Amino acid sequence: MSICYSGLSGRVKGQSVTISVSKAHPLITLAQVIPWQAIAEMVIPDLKKTTKKGCLHLGRRLTLRIHLGAFLLQMLYDMTDRETEYDIEDNAAARIFCGYGSVDRWNCPDHTKIEEFRNRLDSETKRQIANSFAALAVDLGFADPRDVDIDSTVQEANISYPSDSVLMKKLAKKSYNILEWLKKEGSESFQNVKIDLKNIISKAKEYYFTAKNTVIEKKREIFRDLHKEVKKQIYPVLELLEKLDSKTLQKMPWNIRKITDQIVSNGKRYLLDVAHFIRYHTMKPGKILSWHAQEVCCIKKGKVGKEVEFGRVYQLARIGGNLLFVGKCTSIRMEDAASVLPMIQEHSGLFKDVKIDSMCTDKSYFSYANMAHITDIKNACLGFQMEDMEDELFAALRDRRSGLEALIGHAKHGGQLGKSRMKSDETTLGAGYTAIGGFNLRQIIRHQKGKIRNSA
Repeated sequence: MSICYSGLSGRVKGQSVTISVSKAHPLITLAQVIPWQAIAEMVIPDLKKTTKKGCLHLGRRLTLRIHLGAFLLQMLYDMTDRETEYDIEDNAAARIFCGYGSVDRWNCPDHTKIEEFRNRLDSETKRQIANSFAALAVDLGFADPRDVDIDSTVQEANISYPSDSVLMKKLAKKSYNILEWLKKEGSESFQNVKIDLKNIISKAKEYYFTAKNTVIEKKREIFRDLHKEVKKQIYPVLELLEKLDSKTLQKMPWNIRKITDQIVSNGKRYLLDVAHFIRYHTMKPGKILSWHAQEVCCIKKGKVGKEVEFGRVYQLARIGGNLLFVGKCTSIRMEDAASVLPMIQEHSGLFKDVKIDSMCTDKSYFSYANMAHITDIKNACLGFQMEDMEDELFAALRDRRSGLEALIGHAKHGGQLGKSRMKSDETTLGAGYTAIGGFNLRQIIRHQKGKIRNSA
């Protein structure tokens, strides 16, 4: 074997490179079937709402085709804003997907503009876009909406484990930071107020590092002392913060104003919820689990390795061809039995007048009211065998529904349906919806490449 040493000592420099993108490239074939005009009509109302005068014809021009392409690329590959910018800048196929060659004065959007465009879209708009790709697959002949399976899944919020010792320590730190800023600005009413942050952190560590074999009474006593100390030092600060005038609030930097809103809105309530736990040793319903995320609840599904999850529930449905559509999240928990009729209605609106021939769920969706809603469905199984259903048909429906679990796993690992990277409740909800949209786009690509043989 001979070795070529060419280029090892040469200097790398910028130069023009011509790249040929095949018409069979997955992004090219996908871009050819996406209804860009229909998606534009979905997002324009949100873009109008987020302008100062509700008019899109004033100010800097926004090239919608480029930003829609960037939004769908981000949805498809679960990329961050910077990764999306780099991909469009460096990837020829991604450029063409975003309108290169068909848009006048094409330019790669900055990552800040990619984020701004995404945040201007309402979460419900993102859900409609995600579901529209399932309808697109039906129009292309890749999917069959007559077969439906429904299941729920949990999206974990971007929060740390909500232990009260940590939350109380965070409350003290936030209050301390606000207090220091107000003192620096010369607020007279706060000059004599002090927070012994070192003492609170010390008590929190004492509770956190208590040996596991310590008797429960001792643990409760340490925790009670921590709560008493936090309440003693933070309550005076909270009462003064509630009296701040709007002028002072406007002068605050955005980060100080943000944490001020958090602790003024929820600080006292949280300390009362902790007091309820100390008194009755049970968590009060609706207790705060995070300072920056409010739409979060504790969910127990009995999964191995996940005794509890902290986030929100999504209702998902699979149609023939392994495409998913997602129901509207009207609550954090989205109880299974109460979601059957809304999911049927979502199916009816999404796929026009196509009737469901067969539907399968697990036992948690059963109720006599739901049985009344599915009387016109030929083969329906709400988690148990119907009296007039044959054993072979029941087994087939049961096995088909179990296949939905694998699709949910793919949607989780290909997007933010597993755990969101977002910080606010609205963007977290939207990230879950776009994860379903990204999954549907990937499935359409697989169908176009012939990798999915059976559409049933």
